[in-house]
Formats: sequence, structure tokens, C-alpha cells
Amino acid sequence: MAIITTPHNNSASQGVEDILKERAVVIGLGNLYMKDDGLGIRAAEKLKKKDLGEGVSIQACSEVDLTLIEKMQGVSKVIVVDAVRGGKEPGAVSKYTITPRKSDISELPSLHSLALSDVLDLAVSSGILACPVVIIGVEPKDDSLGIGMSPEVESALPKVIDAIIKELS
Repeated sequence: MAIITTPHNNSASQGVEDILKERAVVIGLGNLYMKDDGLGIRAAEKLKKKDLGEGVSIQACSEVDLTLIEKMQGVSKVIVVDAVRGGKEPGAVSKYTITPRKSDISELPSLHSLALSDVLDLAVSSGILACPVVIIGVEPKDDSLGIGMSPEVESALPKVIDAIIKELS
């Protein structure tokens, strides 16, 4: 089942390309029970309280699986928010742009344990995803079992929200 949102200015004279340009999805990935790994879910919860326009869909996902492809179908912008290890100081906010690969994927390691890159490759290979994917990542400090984020990651949340809003504008 695809997620359908009504874009701004949806008039009969508007072409399909224009409608698709106005659709974006923000996917917050994470696990609320693994401390800093809950960042993406928490960002999605905060974004749902903001008026980002009718053409923006906010999704909170606790798993990376094939249902992510459905969330990307027909959009012109994909933003993924997650805790990302990059060797930086805890709480550091980074932006990465993933562009579609030029060749088809030949095989997946498993359909039961996919990495985000596998899902993105499959979405591109199947023709569902044609736009670059922006990843807003925050360096985690503690991804052990537990509820609540470290002070460093918690304090990065407003910067993450601002970065997402900037990407959407």
C-alpha cells in the first residue's frame, strides 16, 4: 500500500511531473528502546507536530525492510533521519546525499535482514525511486538498551529538525 498525500495547489491544469515535485517523505529510523538509536523516531514525532505542508509525509519506522519502498513511491524527495556512526563527536549532525547507482543490483544478501543501502538499491533498481536520498545523521553516544537519549544527542534534535526543514524548502 503506497502512502498518498495531497500536494499543494492540486489543480486540474497541474501536470503529473509538477505534482510529483511537490511530494516528499521524511523517514525517521530508529529504536526507542536503544537510547540514542531512537533519534529518528523522536525527530519524526516532533516533525508531525509542525505544519510542513500537505505534500510532506512524515514516517516513523523501527525497522529497515521492504515496506520502506512503499513510502518512497512517487516522491520527488526522500529524507532519512537516523543515528549514524561516522567517527565524529557524539551529537554531531551530518548530511549525506545518496545518489541512485548506475547499474542494477545483482543480488541481495537476504530479504529478512536488509541494510538501508539494500532497500535504496532495490527501490532504484525497480524504478520506484529516481531521486537522490538525503540522510540527516547524528553521531550516537550510547545505543545500549534503555529509554531516552544521551544529553549530546538530545541537544542535537533541534538542529536535526532545522536541517530537515531546510531540505524541504
